[in-house]
Amino acid sequence: MKGLGALLALLALLGCVNPDRGINPPLPRGARNDGYGLAEINASSGRADLLVLVAFSGGGKRSAAFAHGALRAMRDVPVSLGGPPSNLLEEVDQLAGVSGGSFTAAHYALYGKQSFETFPEAFLYRNFFDYVWGTYFLPWQWGWLIDPYVGTNDRMTGVYDRLMFHGATFRDLIARGRPRLSINATDLATGFAFPFLPHTFDVICSDLARFSVARAVAASNGFPLLFTPITLTNHRGPNCDAPLPVNLSMMPMLAEFNRRRLLEIVARAADPERTPWVHLLDGGISDNLALRATLNFAALGGTDTPEFTARTMPLRRFLMISVDGQSATDPALSRQRMVNGVIQVFDAVSGAQIDNYNLETLTVAAFEVDRLVSRQRERRCQQGAVIEGHACDDVQGLLAHVSLADVPDAHTRERLRSIPTSLGLSREEVDLLVAAGETVIRGNGPIAAFLAPAAPRAQPARR
Repeated sequence: MKGLGALLALLALLGCVNPDRGINPPLPRGARNDGYGLAEINASSGRADLLVLVAFSGGGKRSAAFAHGALRAMRDVPVSLGGPPSNLLEEVDQLAGVSGGSFTAAHYALYGKQSFETFPEAFLYRNFFDYVWGTYFLPWQWGWLIDPYVGTNDRMTGVYDRLMFHGATFRDLIARGRPRLSINATDLATGFAFPFLPHTFDVICSDLARFSVARAVAASNGFPLLFTPITLTNHRGPNCDAPLPVNLSMMPMLAEFNRRRLLEIVARAADPERTPWVHLLDGGISDNLALRATLNFAALGGTDTPEFTARTMPLRRFLMISVDGQSATDPALSRQRMVNGVIQVFDAVSGAQIDNYNLETLTVAAFEVDRLVSRQRERRCQQGAVIEGHACDDVQGLLAHVSLADVPDAHTRERLRSIPTSLGLSREEVDLLVAAGETVIRGNGPIAAFLAPAAPRAQPARR
């Protein structure tokens, strides 16, 4: 009876709880989320003539380990474009991660080279399924059953924070500088990618600097049904005048469907009457390659602002690397007489959907890289025929997509593809995936050639 009385008292107290628990604090009046823009990060250190964006796909711990190996190998890829020697890892301006890939991206962005020593034991070799099952089967972890404002992913936020991120917020990331981190979740109401970036938090008038890194990673890994959404409060209103990332008055003038849709979503999010809360789930639902957030920002004109243009005038090389640890769909299903397992059917359907959408995303990304190259040539040549000793039109871009399919040994490749997208892998499986990530980066000819010295070219005549 005493236990029942305590439970009833707890329920009574919870009935008085404010649903806004300060998960995402509001911006102070007159403030905006400054200091973490892509152009600012590129100009802060590293080569001003090279912009490198790296994106880690979803796919559980398989993708996290594959991405970790890719990062390790980037130390061995030389950048020989003139000036002081450096390597690819030192020149990375932005790391984007979604779902499983967000663990690797966030850990390296926070700890730098120390991550190579600590990340395997902190995450890759640890069986996180124990914590997932504990959320459901240990009675002392059942707060989410009692408190309507606490979910299963709040419990995982605490686990990730205790074991990996140790109270870190985006303020810590901003203080570290390069590489900028883009963790991507999915807005449940719109189905669009929600990146934890300054322009997104400006829309909802929330202070990104005070937001928990662990909670952002939990949102990106909020697998539907298994985890409840992470919910943010929309603070936009009369006390907030943070600028929106686009001019909404341009909306009727835009004919291109995707851009119009993006503008509609921004307009909806900027209206607290229509969107008082933002519910976030697994980022792989909207973009399993972690590329869409950057592409959407460019589509909304983020790379065409005067500030971005002025800061990136020296830029001549634009490299986007997609590190894809997602396995291909399994054609062996066609050889089975019956397919009736719920998990098997779900994996097949979601895998096919991800593969099809990934192809479209890569096509859009290639187009956007070409557009950025053309726009940069145009902007530079408007300034003069020669910019910092290089022809104004000497601008190149490359989209490099590396995946498990690039592993040269057929037997190893098939073994890698059979590893599940799980939060609990064996050490042997983790080591195999890390080695595969190292192999595909070190052996990528297009990346090596892109970062090598260009053949001499004639300087254009001065006008």
